[in-house]
Amino acid sequence: MTTYNNLKKIIPPDQALANQALSRSLRQVKKIFDTDLPTLSRAVEALESNKDLPLINALTQPLPDAISTYWGNTFATGTGPGNSLTVNDLLGVASGNTTNVDLPETSNALISLASIGALNPLTGNGGTPSSAVNGVYTVMSYTLAGAYTTVTPGIPPAGDEYFITIPAPLPAQGTYGPDTSYGNVINSAFISLISNANTRINNIATAYPSETAVSNQSFGNIAFQVEYNQNNLISAGIDIANIVVGNFSNANIIANQTSASLGLASRLHEFGTDITTGGKAQFFEQTANMATITGQAVIASMREGRNIAVLNAVGINLDTQLVDVNENTTVDNNISSAQYSVSEARANIVI
Repeated sequence: MTTYNNLKKIIPPDQALANQALSRSLRQVKKIFDTDLPTLSRAVEALESNKDLPLINALTQPLPDAISTYWGNTFATGTGPGNSLTVNDLLGVASGNTTNVDLPETSNALISLASIGALNPLTGNGGTPSSAVNGVYTVMSYTLAGAYTTVTPGIPPAGDEYFITIPAPLPAQGTYGPDTSYGNVINSAFISLISNANTRINNIATAYPSETAVSNQSFGNIAFQVEYNQNNLISAGIDIANIVVGNFSNANIIANQTSASLGLASRLHEFGTDITTGGKAQFFEQTANMATITGQAVIASMREGRNIAVLNAVGINLDTQLVDVNENTTVDNNISSAQYSVSEARANIVI
C-alpha cells in the first residue's frame, strides 16, 4: 500500500496527495537523505522565488537563443569543447604550439630556395657596394650605411645637398636627390628599392610555387596563433607584462615570488588531470625544462595526479602526504611497471 493511501486515512486526501508530490520532488535533490527535517525546513524557508521578475518567469526555455548566441560569439572563441577557451588558446605560443611545427617548415622552404640560388635576387652579396651580384636587400643595407651617398657643400641658408647614386646594374639603379634633407633622399631611394624588392619576390613566388605555398602557409599559421593568443589575453584582461600575483593589493609584486611558485606546485596534480588538447597538462609538459630536475618534477607530479585519479576511480584512495622517516621506519621504492623494464624494476627492489 502506498504512502498516499496510508496518509489519506489520517489527513484530508488533497493534503495527502500534496505531501506525496512534495516527497517525490524532494527525492530528486542530491543527498537529500543526508539532512534532517529541521535543517531542510530552514533551508527551504530561506529560498527565494522569481517574484517581480516577469521576463524570467516568461521564459519558455532555460536559455534564450539570443543569449546563447551572444555569449558564443563574444566569449566562446576557444578551441576546446563547445568553443571554450583552453590554456593553449591564451598561451599557446609560449608552449611552442604551431611555431614548433610551422617555423621549421618555413625555414626549410627558405633554405631550400637559398641552396639553389633562387633568393640571390634578394640576398646576393658580392662583398662590395658596387658588386653586380648584390641583391636588393644587400643594396638596401649599403644604402643605409651611406655607401652610395655624396654631399655637395651648400651656401647658407640653403645648406648642404645630398645625393644617393646607386650604380648600374644594381637594383633600383639611379640618382636620388639633390635635397637638403638627407631623410627625403633616403626615402626616395627606398621607395624605389621596395618596389624593386616586391617585383623580385613575385618573380620568385611564380618560379617556385610549391615552396612559396608551404612558406606562406606556415608563416601565416604562426602569425594567426600570435594574434589569436594576444586577442584572447586582451579579452580575458590578462596583461603579461604586468602580471600581479599573491597579494593583489600590491601592484608591484613580482610574478615569480615564492607564494606564486608554491601555489602553482600545489595544483600540479589537478593540472595533470586536464588532458584535453590545449589544456593545462599539455601546456606545462611543453614548457617544462626537461634538462632540469625541476622540469622533470613538474611532469612527474602531473603524472602522479593522473595515477591518483585512476586509482580513486576504482575505489583505491591514496594519501600523498609523506610520512616522517626515522631509524625504525623502512620506506620501499614504488615501482611502476608502466615506466620501468623488468630489469630496471629488479634493480630498484629493496630486499
